[in-house]
Amino acid sequence: MQFGLFLNNGAFESVDDAAALQLSVDSASLAESLGYDRLWVTEHHFIDFGVCSQALTLAGYLLGLTQRIRVGTAVVLAPLVHPITLAEQVAILDQVSEGRLDLGLGRGGYSLDYEVLSIPTERWSVGIEAIVTAVIDALSNRAVTSENELFPYQSVTVRPRPRTQPHPPMYVATATSEAVEVAARLRLPLQFYFAADVESRVKTIELYRSFAQEHGWDGEIDHLHAIPCLVEDDESSARARMSAGMLASFNTGNHPGLQDPDLDLSARAEMTPALVESVIGQSPVGPPQRVIEWFDEFIDATGARSFALYMEPIGEPQATLDSIRRFAADVMPQLRSRGRAQE
Repeated sequence: MQFGLFLNNGAFESVDDAAALQLSVDSASLAESLGYDRLWVTEHHFIDFGVCSQALTLAGYLLGLTQRIRVGTAVVLAPLVHPITLAEQVAILDQVSEGRLDLGLGRGGYSLDYEVLSIPTERWSVGIEAIVTAVIDALSNRAVTSENELFPYQSVTVRPRPRTQPHPPMYVATATSEAVEVAARLRLPLQFYFAADVESRVKTIELYRSFAQEHGWDGEIDHLHAIPCLVEDDESSARARMSAGMLASFNTGNHPGLQDPDLDLSARAEMTPALVESVIGQSPVGPPQRVIEWFDEFIDATGARSFALYMEPIGEPQATLDSIRRFAADVMPQLRSRGRAQE
């Protein structure tokens, strides 16, 4: 089993931009020392919910800071970057980190990102299928002249060539049928958003598996599951503080969305408390044994073996770091031993 941290770099009432980024740096060093497997860096623009606007930039810093742990993106907002530029950045980090970079790609959801950066929203509308294919082709030295008018480029060879062949590990953050089919065809694992419930994850995994079988393989692959999580003895207090922190964080990101452009912002704000209650209510929060039992049930339902633990929503850096330590000491060994027993 693979355990990582989901580094969202959220700003809260008592956590400004500097403190949010410092928490990621401190969490990265701590995670490596405690035996975690991966760090996952998110990317957002213009909102307190996450103040890291360039996932690959922070990922590059964390790769330089660490020696062993893998660092991934969850995700790069791929439609905002030309695929050749993205491939060049990924190849550099793959080389200098000796192959420790994992690339997760998604498309985001706020129209403001596209407006400010002068990116046509058609790039969002077509999904990330074309981008994923273009990045793989470029990293694999298969780049050909693009026929997609949204991403025009001539036949080129990306330099440097990546160390990891044919390309660094890639993940696709999606639940749309079209993109799931592409991911299955290319044998790329999915990244599941932390707010997704168990039922929706299972349905998407089944869809992925059915597409994989159509393409001649069984679809058994380690998808990444982002999970809000906090190890703390007083479960009631922990859930209340996690809920309050996540609600405040969500409210700062209430911009017009591309997926639901006709939804009034005030109406969406009214829906947020119920969403937060649902997310935290279905998450492993509490003392170690309670968290272990939750993961046992989740693994039985989904077959999951790779996790990105989102501990920041509590909005208290020290509580986050304490939880990182306690998960490593009191939860991770038991889950890993059970995983080995099942193999």
